[in-house]
Amino acid sequence: MPSLYKTPGVYVEEITKFPPSIAPVETAIPAFIGYTEKALRNGESLLKKPVRIESIAEYEEIFCLGSSQAIEVYLDSNNNYLGAKKTKGFLLYDSLKLFYSNGGGNCYIVSVGSYNDSITKQALLDGIDKIGNEDEPTILLFPDAVNLSGSELHDVQVEALKQCAKLQDRITLCDTVNSGNFKNDVLTLRNGIGINNLKYGAAYGPWINSSLSKSVNHRDVTLRPGPESNSVIPLESLTTDKAILQILFDLSKSEAAVNSLNSAEKSSSAPENAWLDALQTRSENYDQSKETVLADLENELQGIYDLLAKIIAKVKDMVVDLPTIAQSKDFILKNDIDLFLSSSKLKETTFDILAAYNKCFAGSIDLFSEDPAVATTNLAKAIGLLGYADAAAFTAVTVTDVTTAYAAASTEKAKADLAKKAAMNASVAIIALYRYAQNSAAEYEKKFNSALISSFGVYKNIITKAIESLNMLPPSGAIAGVYASVDRDRGVWKAPANVSLNSVITPVEKISSEQQGEYNVDVNAGKSINIIRTFQGKGVLVWGARTLAGNDNEWRYISVRRFFNFVEESTKKATEQFVFEPNDANTWVRLQAMIENFLTVLWRQGALQGVKPEHAFYVAVGLGKTMTPLDILEGRLIVEIGMAAVRPAEFIILRFSHKMAES
Repeated sequence: MPSLYKTPGVYVEEITKFPPSIAPVETAIPAFIGYTEKALRNGESLLKKPVRIESIAEYEEIFCLGSSQAIEVYLDSNNNYLGAKKTKGFLLYDSLKLFYSNGGGNCYIVSVGSYNDSITKQALLDGIDKIGNEDEPTILLFPDAVNLSGSELHDVQVEALKQCAKLQDRITLCDTVNSGNFKNDVLTLRNGIGINNLKYGAAYGPWINSSLSKSVNHRDVTLRPGPESNSVIPLESLTTDKAILQILFDLSKSEAAVNSLNSAEKSSSAPENAWLDALQTRSENYDQSKETVLADLENELQGIYDLLAKIIAKVKDMVVDLPTIAQSKDFILKNDIDLFLSSSKLKETTFDILAAYNKCFAGSIDLFSEDPAVATTNLAKAIGLLGYADAAAFTAVTVTDVTTAYAAASTEKAKADLAKKAAMNASVAIIALYRYAQNSAAEYEKKFNSALISSFGVYKNIITKAIESLNMLPPSGAIAGVYASVDRDRGVWKAPANVSLNSVITPVEKISSEQQGEYNVDVNAGKSINIIRTFQGKGVLVWGARTLAGNDNEWRYISVRRFFNFVEESTKKATEQFVFEPNDANTWVRLQAMIENFLTVLWRQGALQGVKPEHAFYVAVGLGKTMTPLDILEGRLIVEIGMAAVRPAEFIILRFSHKMAES
């Protein structure tokens, strides 16, 4: 340690003896790129922003659930099932569920759009570009891309492979399309994906029939007389049973009510359809000691009444004697917020609107009875469902009597806090009844759907077939889970094959051993397709372990490619500490020892082939070995690392012969 000692005394110096070490990086962190219901966290849009998650629950909190299960079902002239097709093919959420079912852990989500958007190549390319800025992901997949038309799927796959080759720390999982003819689908992939960077990709097929839980409702199913027809077969035409027809009538009414609520909320000018959630969050985080500008509060209330006016427009045809209050927003006095809060008009407006909603949803509580006494009693019943004893108690919570308290407030801040508190109470009450109306509507629809399935056998058969079609998925999500599971249990050097798939019933097409040969070995360009097969007594297994460079002796196997990615990335990160160190023998020895220790550990774990470490790998560094004097003058420190990576026993050959008896 260089130092100048001037003052007499005792000095302590610590001498580093241990060599630096290499920390192994994660090997199975997939990035799912595709479409989500929303992409919002704490009011911030996460569109086209990579987000790291740890569970399906965390995904649902940020991105919500999967898309609606809208599906077209085709019937023949005798109303027998012919087939089905998804109306919207958003597949990221279901693929993520397969990932976790098969052992997945941490992953990244890149939302490139919502379920209201069309699936486009450019959006997915943007998502791939964004994930390129993240260092941790090691697997790229984009299940929604299978819905792209023409060659666009392959354009996305080519771009992902290009990023993998550039960064050298990840691979791409490629899905085929699912036309119903797997042989043609494989040919389409091989013709479309080109020949560049194939060692960084792996393809799997055919698609799989999953066993994920699905709920298909009446509103999701459209019956048509064949896939080429635009006409609709009314479900009512399939029965003459009066009880079933009554259920269908009630169901249509409850669906109309749900649609009215949802469309009213979605008509809000707030982004991401989240004004209610944002308002509730603001109420829950209310801090009475915090200064709040009254203008902000006025704007928030203005938003409430703008929305309520739209709600009225949505339901005015569904109720009777609804007061004309389409100009409710005019009740807000821009410069006199306290008068507005103490006005009985707020109570009247709130009750008029909420009563209209309860008229739609709570059929047993007639809030528009011709008998005023009955209407008043039923209003109290509806409010009681929220936990309030009666309408008066609800009114007290909704609009506190601010007049006296406001007059007694000693400071302007106290008045502002009081006004805000009253407004927040009103907002929370509005939200509560709004959500109650939504939940009530959804419960009614659920009840009628269940009744329809239990009493209408033809419809139950249609729904069963529809669910089977919805559960037909590309395999990339499940394969990413297998990678994570095998890496965790055995190591990244173990081929992710001869492993059963969870939440999978069958592949959509049965492939025999003879048929697999032409998919596993592509004599023309080496583009191997790893087949998913069903084996008697074993279930559905991954039965292939090759990259798309299936004829490359160095990079034929996906486990070898991923193992090299793992060692290269781990070593690269650990070596960064040597940048700008003296380029001399002392540094070379430390660097060599660090890498050799890391590889020795891997050899002991079975990742490298050889009886002794020197048979399994070598690390060379130094002047006259890997560098010339010119390299040193120009600042280059070159380390050469060779590894005998283990390769899978893809073909086990048992040779039998006769032997002459000797005794």
